[in-house]
Amino acid sequence: MKIALKIFAVAVMIFACTSSAAFAEDMYPATLGDGDFILVDGGMGVGRYADKQSVYVHNYSPPFYQIQINIVPVVFSNEYFQQNGTYVGSPYRAEDYYTITFRYNWDTKTIFTQNEKGIWKNWDINHSYSHAEGNPLIPNAAEVAFFAAYNMKFFGDMRNSSGYPVVSENLYY
Repeated sequence: MKIALKIFAVAVMIFACTSSAAFAEDMYPATLGDGDFILVDGGMGVGRYADKQSVYVHNYSPPFYQIQINIVPVVFSNEYFQQNGTYVGSPYRAEDYYTITFRYNWDTKTIFTQNEKGIWKNWDINHSYSHAEGNPLIPNAAEVAFFAAYNMKFFGDMRNSSGYPVVSENLYY
């Protein structure tokens, strides 16, 4: 019995990890406000929304780009979730925003993010972008920033080495 429970727990964790982005899309409002805040990540009652109006282009030198965007954490009501099984329609409060800066290389379809020490890190698109393996916010926020700046998809319908889409089609509102 204990072995069966362990196998079940591992299966649930694997499912949760591989489907976290899709799960977040179903559990949280896809947009907030007038559609200017796009869901890029969600978990544990907090949705993270990219503010399309905050996009600032630092460098436009095709095939190289550098863009920043503000991310707004939004805390939803757990009571509402317990009653309805979703955060869609839930009361919420926005927390202080933070800014992420991305560097893009159009030719290689690579992005870099800058950490708090100012060091640029290449973001590997071949992760599943589950919370266990990476950070789903990074490719999603990078795509929203690029699309908001240029009305063009950076990753579009690209798939990673596991066959999963790099970003969700729901990002293009």
